[in-house]
Amino acid sequence: MELRSEIEFFKNRFLMFVLDQMAYEYEKNGSGDVIRMTLGKSELPLHDEITGAMKDALDSFEKSTLVFPQGLPELREALAAEYKKTYDLDINSNNIVINVGTSSLFRNLFYLLAKEGDEILLPHPYYSLYHFCAQLVGAKVRYYNINTDTLALDMNSFKENFTDRTKIVVINSPGNPLGNILTKEDLYGIDEIINGRAVVINDEIYANVCFDERSTSVLELKNTKSTFITTNAFSKGYRMYSRRVGYCIAPDELVTPLTVMQHHTLLTTDPVVQFGAIEALQHEEEVNILVELYRGRRNYTVESFEKVPLVRAIPAEGSFYLTLDCSKYMEEHNISTSLELAECIMRSKQVATVPGSDFGLPTMLRLSYSNKRYNEGIDRLVDFFTVESAVSTSSKFVTVRK
Repeated sequence: MELRSEIEFFKNRFLMFVLDQMAYEYEKNGSGDVIRMTLGKSELPLHDEITGAMKDALDSFEKSTLVFPQGLPELREALAAEYKKTYDLDINSNNIVINVGTSSLFRNLFYLLAKEGDEILLPHPYYSLYHFCAQLVGAKVRYYNINTDTLALDMNSFKENFTDRTKIVVINSPGNPLGNILTKEDLYGIDEIINGRAVVINDEIYANVCFDERSTSVLELKNTKSTFITTNAFSKGYRMYSRRVGYCIAPDELVTPLTVMQHHTLLTTDPVVQFGAIEALQHEEEVNILVELYRGRRNYTVESFEKVPLVRAIPAEGSFYLTLDCSKYMEEHNISTSLELAECIMRSKQVATVPGSDFGLPTMLRLSYSNKRYNEGIDRLVDFFTVESAVSTSSKFVTVRK
């Protein structure tokens, strides 16, 4: 069978899932349990009342069979009220479109806003979803840089790579994988450069997971010249990872196209989990518990790696992740790819990490805080990187091909 797509799907595997599958098979084969630092899926259980709201909806034929392609009106209204409470913003609930997470929304937005030959400007490093969606529509990708030393936006690289062919600009704050936060000045600077010539999609899925100071939503900006679309979801701070409830806040002219696409390709997001999302908005204290826990894990990682000479822990300002710069270690031990390094760690220390090549960082690893044995995993990684014998430079490790 011949595929009509020019995308090289094997090269576009999300290595996060490759390593998570490798950990699963390692455990299944009886080789020991693995400390997984792969998925951005919190280890903390849902609040009982969130689970209770979903059970109640499931038990109610009326609630469990509701079909609204744009999303439950009750959830859209609850989200509008949440933005009023958090940011003092008046959001029209009709401008909110619900989907199963944000990934499908990105795919749909890219389809509506770009076509083959257009350019899409992404942050570097980037979340791999953005890059893949650009490939789906045949657009050319350009990048602006986030400095891995300072976590600051490189505005010069933004200016240099924004062109008259740019149709979409993606910003992500707090960012994945670095956990960087764009300042209000950054956001106004971006708007000034774009000057209404492209649409900005703001991925703020980690907006409620900030460790030192809160991030600015683009919706708070005043008198901007460009069109901004905001995406967010309940999978991170509210821990509804596999329940899949995401949304975007879009301008009037995009609401009907997005909804009609969902008429035909989605029909409806499960109303049961939408009722859970409505309840989740009543439990901000649950988010605060998570933030405190992950801030402590961030600090533990940075402090632990201060004694590791060849690896640098980049201190994230938010999100679920911390990035390790392993370039010096890889060079000294003749390791050519971050996938090879991740596989080596997996076999040596039974810790599953994510290769940085998923995000355009070929000499880095991403760690997810979301494991109850996280600190133990950090201790194992420190041991790996400080004991030279942990890596045999003559060994060749076979990539898991799934």
